[in-house]
Amino acid sequence: MQGTSAVYVKDFEQGDDAERIRAAIRHAIAIGADHVVFEPVRYVLKSAVTIQTEGFAHDAGSPQESVKACHVAILGAGNLTLQGAVDAQGEPATTLVGYNDEEIHGYLPAILWCEDCKDLTLLNLAFTREPAYASAGVVLHRDEHHIVVGVFEGNPCRDGMGAYCMNRFDPATGSLTGESVTYGDGAGNLFRQSGERQLTLESPMVAAKVRIGEHLSWHQGARTDFQTYFARCGELRMDNIRTRNANGFAMLTESCRGITASRMVFRPDGNRLFTAPRDAWKLFKCTGTIDISEMIVEGVRMDGQNMHSNWLSAKQVLHAREAVFFCKYTFAPLVVGSQVELHIGERVFLRRIADWSHMGKGAHGHDYRIVFEEDLPEGMREGILGAASCWEPDRYLCKDSSFVNIAGAGHLVRYDHAYFLNCTYKNTMNPGILLGAELPVHAEGGHATDIVIKDCLFDNCGFFPRYGASGCVGIRSAGFHGKHNRDILIVNNVMRNSRVGVHIVDGDEVYLIGNAFEGVEIPVSVDAEVNGQVYGRNNDIVQAGDDSVQY
Repeated sequence: MQGTSAVYVKDFEQGDDAERIRAAIRHAIAIGADHVVFEPVRYVLKSAVTIQTEGFAHDAGSPQESVKACHVAILGAGNLTLQGAVDAQGEPATTLVGYNDEEIHGYLPAILWCEDCKDLTLLNLAFTREPAYASAGVVLHRDEHHIVVGVFEGNPCRDGMGAYCMNRFDPATGSLTGESVTYGDGAGNLFRQSGERQLTLESPMVAAKVRIGEHLSWHQGARTDFQTYFARCGELRMDNIRTRNANGFAMLTESCRGITASRMVFRPDGNRLFTAPRDAWKLFKCTGTIDISEMIVEGVRMDGQNMHSNWLSAKQVLHAREAVFFCKYTFAPLVVGSQVELHIGERVFLRRIADWSHMGKGAHGHDYRIVFEEDLPEGMREGILGAASCWEPDRYLCKDSSFVNIAGAGHLVRYDHAYFLNCTYKNTMNPGILLGAELPVHAEGGHATDIVIKDCLFDNCGFFPRYGASGCVGIRSAGFHGKHNRDILIVNNVMRNSRVGVHIVDGDEVYLIGNAFEGVEIPVSVDAEVNGQVYGRNNDIVQAGDDSVQY
């Protein structure tokens, strides 16, 4: 490692592989080394350490825990690179194998958990679980109450397997088909082994949804759990990273500022059909510039990339320039001088933060006192929503990436200033790109503004709606009514084999230029009641039900 100081995992021999890696990282931090170097081997991780963290609190299904078991935890490191090896094809030859106790719908130690690190880099690493958290097979028999599945070679086949986040596939094309068979609450019963490579599930609900000959995937559980986690890391860089099998979310980055990622691949190995029962990579309250290229996501239940913060909800107006706001789930600091968008109906008012304080933790969230530089707008009252700009990126860019067989949306976008260039979305249950906020359950914001979708391919997308939006591109903020998602440019895309091309429910100032629609029944659908401004190629205004405009 010319020009660098390196610590080698192979030089640490005590304990299991997890302890050896932890010892190498501790030593690197202690002596100021900037590289921890891994061998081209599979590191089987068994032991774990327990850390204090609030990193669990992310949605309504999160446990009320303040501790997390981790195989490898890195806290407060600076200028550190975790460097794996590559094989002759340039693929990661270093694999970190997380422990799986095979408990149904339980929690597992995170493989890698990083908090408060600066200039952290990951190179040439693969992550997986063993035994695998997912399995797959073919439907051999069904009646009104049961299905019998022949499990593919190399996939787990054991009595008492879970049936969570189950999905169907066309055996001829390998394409995801239809709505998910089961979700995060499973099938109500467990699989029972009925032959050497055969499982039987008693579930009238499942039996009614599948057909003989279809391929199925299923998972051991579907908890809000994070296999790899990065919180409050500045200038996070990742290149040539693979996730082959995950429990819960494969990756979560929270309140990180500045992310550069390339060749991030979330894809099952062998003949498993799915990678994870939850999102591949969730971006939560991340800021700065986020640049992602050559990402591949294949086989996840929910979204390929889910990106959002949470709404600030006005709890009490104290003075003309001061109010208390509540925000769900984890705490994140505000920034003096940054702006908050205050949403009163369809109107948006920008107010700059002069001062703020954390008033404490309440039930499922935190209270913030905010003093603004200007008076609050007329109509400010309890329940008015705010979106903090310091919890969103200055710019998000994803290019040259693909999202295939996603039982959710390829991209779920609740950010401003997001750009999608030359990406492919294929066989996505919900829209390939779904723009808009959510309020009723998780209070995820904000709305999507300043969006560019250009030179992308959409194929067989949005065949099952979400929040009432379907198609290749959907624009819909759940729990809202009106024109909320604005300044959206959809240019030179190809949309194929989908019932709807672009479904605009609550968009405004949407521009559709040079898009091609092949095998699409409804190229553009505009909600007649909301009736936001939508423009075609020649600045023609698109009205609901208008088929004369060129897109």
